[in-house]
Amino acid sequence: MAKSIKWLFFLGLIFIMAAPVAGKGPGGGGEEIPDIGELYGDLYVILRDVDGVPMLDGQGCIQPISSMDGSVTLETEDGPLTIVALEGEPFSLATYTDTAGDLVECELTEDMAEWAQAVDFGRLNLGRAPDEVINHAFDEAIKSMNLATAIGIDPVGRLVLTFGDGTVKTIDAPAENLALYVKMMKDGHWITVDTTVADRGGKPPDKGPPEGDGPSDEPRPVLGCADPECEQTTNAITYLNALGYDLGDETRTNSDLTHLELQLAAALLAAAADKTGNITLDKVVYINSVYDINQAGTLPGEVEGKTYFDFGGFTNYSRNLYDLRSSGNCTAGQIWVLQPDIESGVEVPNHFEAQCMPILGYNPQDEIPLNAVRFTNMVEAYDTVPIAYDFVNNVRAFTQAADDALQVLEYIHNYKVPEVLYADVEIETLADKNLSSTTVDTVRQAKWR
Repeated sequence: MAKSIKWLFFLGLIFIMAAPVAGKGPGGGGEEIPDIGELYGDLYVILRDVDGVPMLDGQGCIQPISSMDGSVTLETEDGPLTIVALEGEPFSLATYTDTAGDLVECELTEDMAEWAQAVDFGRLNLGRAPDEVINHAFDEAIKSMNLATAIGIDPVGRLVLTFGDGTVKTIDAPAENLALYVKMMKDGHWITVDTTVADRGGKPPDKGPPEGDGPSDEPRPVLGCADPECEQTTNAITYLNALGYDLGDETRTNSDLTHLELQLAAALLAAAADKTGNITLDKVVYINSVYDINQAGTLPGEVEGKTYFDFGGFTNYSRNLYDLRSSGNCTAGQIWVLQPDIESGVEVPNHFEAQCMPILGYNPQDEIPLNAVRFTNMVEAYDTVPIAYDFVNNVRAFTQAADDALQVLEYIHNYKVPEVLYADVEIETLADKNLSSTTVDTVRQAKWR
């Protein structure tokens, strides 16, 4: 009897529903992301068109991008079949009738698996997180927004909340940023329509309720509402509208998301990822499949009924947007961070000063390059396949925007000014602060990570 495994590998890549392998995926650090789920199959870098949709070969198989030169010879009913891979180029999966007369389609053999490039998800490697986990994180973010007296964005693009007592909080928990991203990309808004779902807290059901935070019958919070009857009693929606984010309108769909809102989505995805990693095209598309964002999309795919999120409205991306952002009392385009102290052109070891630094200030051609954000210019995974794409428009531009936000986040995290200095945000050197010499020395002798 003929057997066909044409879609087995494909399903592991696209639907993320292959049988889970043993063991947990890496957590990526941080306590905000629960260690839940298991890694579903191996996800690889593959050939994608301008919209990010997989491009199939003549046999209807996805085409992984090889990390090396190689070849494998298979025994088939018609004689030996040799499949060749070139580094940086897509290769076709094995499709043939074996010597027993069985049809084998789109097989990734053991040898070929060595060629394929696995996508590293790091902190985003949640498998399929239970709805309760994402809902809990989303609800915590909404509660905070409802309490805010002002909402802005930081240089990364994350939401910054100011409260009535004057305190300021950045929504920086990876789980909360991921939950905001998923809700926004699936629904096109942040309004909780079904408020009856019980809040189980931060663990999946099979792990039991978190200590002191079990199931609750309380209705879920709604953006702009501070009471169970959900009459708009907070200004959260107004504050978001002022930033250009029309996320308080439950009649919208994800096809209504504007360029500015997709820019916010890119920052949210970056804030949910590993600070020391990168955002890639395959990572974006796979994450959107994991969280059913693609299933709510509009672009047709290569399998009947399969769709992909349409990033076609994200156009003319430019890093110049960072010229409009700032932190501390710095002017637009600058951030307040610790910087290595330079004396006579030489960096003083373990000696730092608080300075305003231009976000776009790094120039490797300078005699002494500023210790500023080092952005990564995205390149495609393959070398010679002729596809009309760029990293200014569409899904590749979104990928570039998310990775840029991640690099800004990593830089700020590595060189953030300690909270002890935030009581007085005048931009001066640490020595000019009204601090004891002990405090100054302590601050200077560490990179604040």
